[in-house]
Amino acid sequence: MAAFKHLPLPAAFGERPDGTTWVVCGRGDDAVAYMFEGPPSRDAAADIVRALNAFPAAAAALTAVRDACRDPDTDTAMPSAVGELVVAALAAMGERS
Repeated sequence: MAAFKHLPLPAAFGERPDGTTWVVCGRGDDAVAYMFEGPPSRDAAADIVRALNAFPAAAAALTAVRDACRDPDTDTAMPSAVGELVVAALAAMGERS
């Protein structure tokens, strides 16, 4: 399943008194943590962190939907165009079917 295999989660963000922002992946007590600076605003940093933290669950949910739609024993009623959107989203996340 698609995942951030080399990026520790959870991610968090903060804003300094001067208005600059940062994002950190992993916790300080982890063996590996990454920090980067410069999202242009607090809102942008929050969006990045929300996306990073949601990625594993979103990938798992999309994979389950795709697999259920492909299973001939599962009764699903999703239009094939929607299924293609799920496949495209998974591909964008690095998951190949």
